[in-house]
Amino acid sequence: MADRVRTCPYCGAPLHPSRFARIATCEYCNSAVHLDEQVISASRFREAHREWVDSGRDGDRSWLAVGRDHWAPIRLLAHGEFSDVFLADRGRRPTERALLKLLRNGDDLPVLEREWTALQELQASTAPGADALAARLPQPIDRGEVRSGDRAGAHALVLRWAPGFEHTFEAIRTAFPRGVSARVSIWMWRRLLETLAFVHRSGFVHGAVLPQHLLVERGEHGLRLVGYGCAGHVGEALTAVVTRYEGFYPAAMLAEQRLSPEHDLAMSARCVAYALGADDGTNLPASVPATLRDLVRAVGRGEDSGEAWDLRQRVGVVGRELFGAASFHPLTMPGDRAR
Repeated sequence: MADRVRTCPYCGAPLHPSRFARIATCEYCNSAVHLDEQVISASRFREAHREWVDSGRDGDRSWLAVGRDHWAPIRLLAHGEFSDVFLADRGRRPTERALLKLLRNGDDLPVLEREWTALQELQASTAPGADALAARLPQPIDRGEVRSGDRAGAHALVLRWAPGFEHTFEAIRTAFPRGVSARVSIWMWRRLLETLAFVHRSGFVHGAVLPQHLLVERGEHGLRLVGYGCAGHVGEALTAVVTRYEGFYPAAMLAEQRLSPEHDLAMSARCVAYALGADDGTNLPASVPATLRDLVRAVGRGEDSGEAWDLRQRVGVVGRELFGAASFHPLTMPGDRAR
C-alpha cells in the first residue's frame, strides 16, 4: 500500500490517522485533511521511475543516454550534411520509436539548436491550419549531449517518428531517372506548398527545401518537409548552404544571404522539377505538359512569386486542366511492390 499522508499540509504538524480513516483532523490547526491513498514519497517515486526506465533496456543493444531517456539506434536512415539520422527505440516500457539525429561535428551545434528552436516555435504556432499542419512537421521530443554509449559526447536531437515516410526525392530520382509522372508531381507539390504556407504564416522560412529534406509517404499522398537546421524567421541571415545542392538555391538568395518565403517557393519548384527529371531544376523534359512546365520554370526562376497557399491553388487548377478531378495516384517505388 502507498504511504499515507503523515503531516498536515496546512501547518506541518504530525497527523495520527486511524488505519482505515480517509479524513484526519489536525490536532494543532483543526484542519480536515483528506488522506489520498495514491500519494507516495518522492524517494519511492524516483526509485520506481528508475526501475521502469531500466526495465526496458537489455544488454544486447547499445543504449545512448540523451536528455531524460535512453535510446537504442536500430539502423541508419540517412547521412545528412551535419548529422547521422537513426531509427531508435526508447529504453523503457512502454517503449517508443523515434528519430535520433547525432551531430558528427560539435562545431555544428548551432544547426541542431536552430532546428530545435524552430520546431518548438512551429509546434506552438497559432497560424491558420495549425491544428492539422503542425502535425506534418517533425515533432521534437528531447535534445542534449549523449552521456553514455559509444557516441558519448556527441550532441543529439530526438524527434517523433512518423511511420510510412520513407522515400526522399533523392531516392525517388534514383528509382525514376527519367522522372515521375506529371500527375504524381501535382499532389507532391501541393502537399509541400501546404506545409510551406503554414511555416511562412508562422513567421518562419525553411531555408533548405532540398531533395534530401522531402519525404514521400509509401502508398499514400503524404509528403513531409524535414531538415529545419537552416530555418529562421523571415529576414534573418541564411546560416548555411548545402554545397552539393547549391544549384537549388536561387541566385538572389545566395547574393542576399537572407531568408525569404519567395526563396522557399523557388526551391520547392526546383525540387519538383528534379522529381520530374530535370537536370538543373528548371530544364524539364519535353514529356512534361506545357502548362505545368511553364509554371514550374517560372516559379523556380523567381519570376512568379506570391504566397505559398495561393501557389498551391494554382497548381491545383493546372492539375484539373490536365487530368480532370483529383484522384488517388500514389507514387509506387520499386521496393514497395514486393511488400
